[in-house]
Amino acid sequence: MLNNKKYFETNLKRWNELVEINAKSKSYDLPGFLEGNSSLFPIEVEEIGNVKGKTLLHLQCHFGMDTLSWARLGAKVTGVDFSNKAIELAKDLSNRLNIPARFILSNVYDIPEVLEEKFDIVFTSYGTICWLPDLVQWAQIISDCLNPGGIFYIIDGHPFGFIIDEKKNPFNVGFNYFSEGKPVFFDENAAYADPLADLKNQATFEWDHPMSEIINSLIKANLEIEFLHEFPFTFFSIHPDMKKREDGYWEFINYEYTVPMMFSIKTHKKF
Repeated sequence: MLNNKKYFETNLKRWNELVEINAKSKSYDLPGFLEGNSSLFPIEVEEIGNVKGKTLLHLQCHFGMDTLSWARLGAKVTGVDFSNKAIELAKDLSNRLNIPARFILSNVYDIPEVLEEKFDIVFTSYGTICWLPDLVQWAQIISDCLNPGGIFYIIDGHPFGFIIDEKKNPFNVGFNYFSEGKPVFFDENAAYADPLADLKNQATFEWDHPMSEIINSLIKANLEIEFLHEFPFTFFSIHPDMKKREDGYWEFINYEYTVPMMFSIKTHKKF
């Protein structure tokens, strides 16, 4: 991971700045969450199932709204994120709401240095693996964090949906699907939760991962795939020609045909 240190440092500056912006945004609806609303979407709640009494590790948890939402459903939660500002806010929310939770400051790849215990569930969602260069190592860390028979679940943007470049045309391919591990550089003065935000840290580096890489990394790590689901809608307005549905997901307005915009995978660790 040493070669990627500069990429992580650049991305960390951006994510530390986004914490306050996202916490104030209508998209995250922190006031509603403080009043008792869940930040989880319907799909992950249904597909993971009952979490009551189970230990759950949430990777790249941001400032903990989803982590604490799982705790409200009865899980014993641990959230991990590399942003110190995000972890600070997550701990504050846990204390303010009196919801038991543990939050740990760590890069995903450093988890073996800060966590030794095993979990019943490892969870990650919505815009996570694009920040990770090495999925083989990522999957092995997940496997090492699971009890035998434990569940790993991911729901995220579909790699096909991310190669569309809406600045040219909503259905013009603007990025490589097979990126071969090379980071993509972005320089954007806009926050995904608040397009009007004026960001100081505009640079980010992201990695595109084809479905084959995601699936094969999990298989290699002794994780047995229970299902792969694909969806023609997504978790935020990635492209201009989209409308928000009643269930919180976003879909295209004016296109006759559908493309995969989001996926979910559920696995369990082999005994």
